Amino acid sequence: MNKDIENKAKKLNQWLLDNELVKEYQHYETLIQQHPELQKQEEELKQLQQQIVQMKHSDEDASQIIETYEIKKQQFDENPIIHNYLSLKEELNDLMIQIETIINEQLQKDVDE
Repeated sequence: MNKDIENKAKKLNQWLLDNELVKEYQHYETLIQQHPELQKQEEELKQLQQQIVQMKHSDEDASQIIETYEIKKQQFDENPIIHNYLSLKEELNDLMIQIETIINEQLQKDVDE
């Protein structure tokens, strides 16, 4: 039984690696890695998020930083590479949820039998 599960897992893994959605997602992931300015913008957004959390935690007014964050986040998200990457990431996440559901349903059938 374990060998059968291992074989199915390997086939699923290969199917995912061959899947056009996965390949396109990996392409955009690589593009982001090749653009240090995008990585820098993402890091800056993370730092702003941390500042906002810290300010809210200490009951400080974070409205100006929130406004700065929202502007920078919109600019970041509107970059075609980032936009496509995030869209593909969402599609890929949906696919993974579907796969997980199918696996869980099959496992439940096996348990019920």
